[in-house]
Amino acid sequence: MTKWLIAVVANAMDDLFCRNHTCLVLTGEQGKFKTTFLDLLCPVELKAYLFTGTIDPQNKDTQTLIAEYLFINIDDQLKALNKRDENELKNLITTPRVKYRRPYDTYIEEYPHLASFMASVNGNDFLTDPTGSRRFLPFEVEAIDIEAAKQVDINKVYSEAWWYWESGYRYWFDDAEIAELHRESEGFHVQTVEYEMLLKGFEKPSPTEESYMTTSEVLNYLRGYTTLNLSEKRMGEALRKAGFERKSRRIGGNPMYVYHIRKVFPNPFISSF
Repeated sequence: MTKWLIAVVANAMDDLFCRNHTCLVLTGEQGKFKTTFLDLLCPVELKAYLFTGTIDPQNKDTQTLIAEYLFINIDDQLKALNKRDENELKNLITTPRVKYRRPYDTYIEEYPHLASFMASVNGNDFLTDPTGSRRFLPFEVEAIDIEAAKQVDINKVYSEAWWYWESGYRYWFDDAEIAELHRESEGFHVQTVEYEMLLKGFEKPSPTEESYMTTSEVLNYLRGYTTLNLSEKRMGEALRKAGFERKSRRIGGNPMYVYHIRKVFPNPFISSF
């Protein structure tokens, strides 16, 4: 949270680059004042530069929001984004500059990225891309004392954030912190049916056990126990997420990528019927 607040200051003061590469996300049950709390992060004097609502990542109007607002508070929309919109949103979070034509202007102009992103989600599972969680900084909300939050002088908070920025504080995440963010974000991922079936039907062999399968072989085995349309791409993501070791081995004289994996016995799909 500290890094994000300092990045808000850095982003607002830099006309050349986007300095805030993460979207602060509050998750949890409905009615926990998540959106209200996020709105409080914008000083009263700057409320005209706060946008709260839903956005269309593919719409050019969103480019205008990025250049003209200090905060974009996405209200309970992240779960509803399709894959294309999610990828576009991640691009918007980090794009250094935006281009659009203002009303009554003749030409398209380029403007610096001013806005910092934040969002609220009802429930916890909203991340769908196992490679993209670094753009989202999620916190599960159990309770918010909203009256106490209203008493916080947010101007003093940003004065301190300014001091940290001026002092050269590293507000961006290094590689180790990104890896930790990935681990901490696991509980916010949407669990695909591929991942659930993989964990039920397979396990890691001992280090010396010679047991290997390709993604297609794993997929074909699981397809025998479901009528659902399992995806090879999502299965590959599930194998990597579950931590199965990937190796290159020769099969029939040809090099192929395989996973060090074995089936669970007795067969859990049969015993569960």
